[in-house]
Amino acid sequence: MRGVSKITSYLLSALFLLVVFSEQSWGQVSDEVLNEAKTLAKLENDYFKKRLNNDLKGAYQYQHPAYKEKISVEEFLYFEGRLISDYRKGMQAHISGVMVPPLEHIKKNTGKRDILGFPRPSRYKWFENPFIKVKSYTLERISISKDGKYAMTEITLKGRERLNPALVRGDIAFDMKRTHIDYWEKVKGQWAITVLIDNSSISGSKKTLYFIPNNNDAWQKMEYVQIDSASLLAEPDPERHALNGKN
Repeated sequence: MRGVSKITSYLLSALFLLVVFSEQSWGQVSDEVLNEAKTLAKLENDYFKKRLNNDLKGAYQYQHPAYKEKISVEEFLYFEGRLISDYRKGMQAHISGVMVPPLEHIKKNTGKRDILGFPRPSRYKWFENPFIKVKSYTLERISISKDGKYAMTEITLKGRERLNPALVRGDIAFDMKRTHIDYWEKVKGQWAITVLIDNSSISGSKKTLYFIPNNNDAWQKMEYVQIDSASLLAEPDPERHALNGKN
């Protein structure tokens, strides 16, 4: 139960971080914040399209420089984008009960094969569940830290989910909506996906549910300005476009 409580705690903290303004008025910070939010919205849109179109090399370019120092593009391709920087430690060192192949093997075998051994296209792995197909997204809100160095883009992924045909009779599928957060960090003036860790390494679970920032405690303590998606299409409005956490 303690592990479940930790998972719930981290998920709630990611989704419902308090939004707090500094002593500056909205008028003083609106232009800067809105411009950053618009930039992040465009980056999120491009990053989403690259993942949706299985452009793994393109998605790799959005990763943090510290991540790319540890993870080569070949490793990123081999694991179809779902890979943390220290994957050879802990839970992700095992895939389906089998040890991760040597790095030399990974770099020479980035192409994927189906269960019959035939080559298949690489697909960005949104989830461990292979029966979920993402088709589109809706931008819900963008949260930017008060110091302007960190940001979260919260989106709703939309698509179709099938029940495992090996477990049920018939082809049962239904619409899928899931909240997803991309965590961004500004590095040398450019936004990049922050270095992430597997939440199961914290919760004790053997199954990866989602990734969180490697310095998650610091992210929870930051103060954020939160902007809804409608605000990106309009001029600053202190009453409609910003939540200041002082209601």
